[in-house]
Amino acid sequence: MKYAVVDIGTNSARLMIAHVENGLIVADYKTLRLIRVGEGMVGRRIIVPAAMERTRLALLDFLEISRKYDAAERFMCFATSAVRDAENRDEFTEYIHRECGVEIDIISGDSEAMLGFAGSVDGFGGMFDIGGGSTEVMTGTLREPAFQHSFNIGTVRLLQMFPSADDADTKAYDGARAYIRSVFQGLPAADGFVYTGIGGTATALAAIDLMLDEYDAERVHGHRLSLETVRCIEAMLMSKTKEQRKQMNGLPEKKADVIVFGAMLCREFMEATGSKCIVVSDSDNMDGYLKLKLKLIPDGFAVPTGIA
Repeated sequence: MKYAVVDIGTNSARLMIAHVENGLIVADYKTLRLIRVGEGMVGRRIIVPAAMERTRLALLDFLEISRKYDAAERFMCFATSAVRDAENRDEFTEYIHRECGVEIDIISGDSEAMLGFAGSVDGFGGMFDIGGGSTEVMTGTLREPAFQHSFNIGTVRLLQMFPSADDADTKAYDGARAYIRSVFQGLPAADGFVYTGIGGTATALAAIDLMLDEYDAERVHGHRLSLETVRCIEAMLMSKTKEQRKQMNGLPEKKADVIVFGAMLCREFMEATGSKCIVVSDSDNMDGYLKLKLKLIPDGFAVPTGIA
């Protein structure tokens, strides 16, 4: 039996087609569409009509793909930072339901951290997810979190605050770094575990390090990035304009504007937590969402309202 799970993020909408094998989530197909729901969210906190249209088209496309995999009847969709912060989120979800017949679960920041952890960490450990509008962090275990928080900082949010980074403006980078450090206060140290990095930033940095011409989930999953490697990638990205980044192997063109902030966020996170390296996971909050929906979870774990 196949399942379809969609994550509507600040930057992109992602689809995973998956099945369950021996109690584990196994991805059969993944794809994404750039929707930029967070367009213009700094200051206004409104999902603009163009972003609604991009989301509608992406979901209709995902529904068609799901039908080909015989998963359309088990189509699940959740939304994260940009949608939960939007003042017109009810208008957005009603529009999507009317146009696509899709119900959207709007996930809280803490629940988003838990979903990412559930999808990528087995037992005790730590997870961080650098997204377009927020960065989620969780440590401990799924049943007993030691730290669980969503920071209102992400790659798209930073690009909107410091747009001249497209032209490799050092003043923009200085301002962004100072802001990141002011937000990343009180992060838990990597004590007894190596942090797992999930989401588009972590996987893109791994793909760059591996010099992949095309994304390869098997090679990216489990790849370790040292702090020194992340610093080198960050410096390289900061030296290039957006147009120059578009020419890089291993970097999707649609991430050329935001990836420099992703590298900065990753480096600052690693330094703040004392992490000498991280391990990248291709499994993420979509896996966690499906795992919790299907109750493939530890005994005694309480599934948050809205996911059950």
